[in-house]
Amino acid sequence: MKTNILLAALAVLLAGCTSSRHTSDNTEQSSFCNQESGAPVVLMTQDISPASLVRIYEALGRPAQGRVAVKISTGEAGGHNYLKPELIRQLVNTVDGTIVECNTAYPGKRNSTKEHWQTIRDHGFLDIAKVDIMDEEGDFTIPVRDTTWIHYDRVGSHLKNYDFMINLAHFKGHAMGGFGGVLKNQSIGVASAAGKAYIHSAGITESTTKAWLHTDNQDGFLESMAAAAQAVHDYFGNGERILYINVVNNLSVDCDCDSHPAAPEMNDIGILASLDPVALDQACVDLVFNYSSKDGDNAAALIERINSRHGIHILEHAAKIGLGSREYRLVSIDGPDMLGLLNANNLSLLVRNRGVTTTHANRGVQDLLALLSEQPERLRGAVVADKMIGKAAAALMIEGGVQAVYTNLICTPARELLEQAGVKVVATEEVPMILNRDRSGQCPIDSRLNDAQTPEECVAILRAM
Repeated sequence: MKTNILLAALAVLLAGCTSSRHTSDNTEQSSFCNQESGAPVVLMTQDISPASLVRIYEALGRPAQGRVAVKISTGEAGGHNYLKPELIRQLVNTVDGTIVECNTAYPGKRNSTKEHWQTIRDHGFLDIAKVDIMDEEGDFTIPVRDTTWIHYDRVGSHLKNYDFMINLAHFKGHAMGGFGGVLKNQSIGVASAAGKAYIHSAGITESTTKAWLHTDNQDGFLESMAAAAQAVHDYFGNGERILYINVVNNLSVDCDCDSHPAAPEMNDIGILASLDPVALDQACVDLVFNYSSKDGDNAAALIERINSRHGIHILEHAAKIGLGSREYRLVSIDGPDMLGLLNANNLSLLVRNRGVTTTHANRGVQDLLALLSEQPERLRGAVVADKMIGKAAAALMIEGGVQAVYTNLICTPARELLEQAGVKVVATEEVPMILNRDRSGQCPIDSRLNDAQTPEECVAILRAM
């Protein structure tokens, strides 16, 4: 992996060891297309907060313009896993957006406009922004490219009032689709009640009472959702006036349309975003299927829900019809803000994993060694910001399974060790070695590792010290 050296004007806070300094002319380049494979980029932050929601929107590089619709699920009355107003308020206000929804096709507290408005009030959305039930005054049809099952997409008539859409979905399980992310939020979510019935029945009926008699064609239903999602994507300038965000939290096997959802059995993952809806949902599914489960934090139930409903097929079909790509490049946006926080607070180490950030202030590698010995799950898959990285710190990070590191200062042996292990490295400055505090020679900890060839050897030496 190519080294990324940022020429940012960040102060290097030294403690314990210092450096023999030189600077690099290389700068980190970001792009929404993998230059080698052409795969779309999916951005990710493990910090689930209002500020990070705005930050990941801005990182997409596609400013919302004109009349902006922010499509969410307002959540069924009695449910509690939907995206909360306090989480999304800052983003909605940043884009001067209107929260948009449509009535449901199933019996409940959102299948009539009157009751839906009450649910919206009860859930607090009117306290933070304008809200629009788009099919309150009827619906209209937009064309679909894939006519395998449905021959049009019936959407709320107020969709005509918007120039740009932010598809802001809560990624979770779903009783019928296996999972719900941006594809479901854009197909079933933007469809009117009659349009929902048409999709659920795979083109048989628009009747919200008869549709439930025609739900035996599971793949047809999933393919109809993909076709409808593509229709909305095309409606907004062939995807040029729409962007996609999944908040991957409260990971119940049940949807926000369930008034009594099952409790989540796994922890939150983060926020992901892309300009490609297929890549985004695929990345979220992959994070679930590759989750490091343990007692009390287990992805098995959600995986079973997705598999039992053949949920992956919506991604297969969406890619087949040209809506997006199942290939992607996952890029963390956590590092720069973490490094800024570390420097501003005179910390030595920040570890962000599964939505939780911990701060550490001990000198040297004490905190990393303690985490590896006592809380190894904090390091596995984590994004780390470290004040200064020598060979010892690098070895501990590799053994812990760290995903990416951001630092003010790194020595060449540490950078090489990390990159050989496939860890992303972003550094302000690279030096030949980390020096001791009086700058008379090499850092004493790193000097003991000069002959060690592997991270395992390094860690064994450190534990014996």
